[in-house]
Amino acid sequence: MNPDDLEFLRRPLHGFLTVSTGEPRPVWFEAAADGTIQLFTEPDALKVRRARRDPRASIVVAAPVGERERWVSVSGRVSLEPDGAHDLAARLAARYWDLDDPARAADLKAILATDQVRLVIHPETVRRYAY
Repeated sequence: MNPDDLEFLRRPLHGFLTVSTGEPRPVWFEAAADGTIQLFTEPDALKVRRARRDPRASIVVAAPVGERERWVSVSGRVSLEPDGAHDLAARLAARYWDLDDPARAADLKAILATDQVRLVIHPETVRRYAY
């Protein structure tokens, strides 16, 4: 990924994750300093089961309506990491939600009270479009 990709991916945008042959799902994500894309989810989620069978994944992130057309697609091998998911969830919740809202703070508390794993996409192919 180039610096423009990373700057774009560090915005609070939704990505559409596809794991192996599954359908795309909207997700929160983080573009990490090491160039990987990280997400969190429950250990028994369908995307985790699919990743265990076939570790290919991709994420597509597009600019919102009202901005010039732009998207970044990252594909590669996904690993399942048992550590760091709660820290990632807390960072992403602060990025995507107003945690001063008691309902959102309660939502985060509920996430942090459950087991979570990190899905890490190790980029092999990056495609982009910017108008």
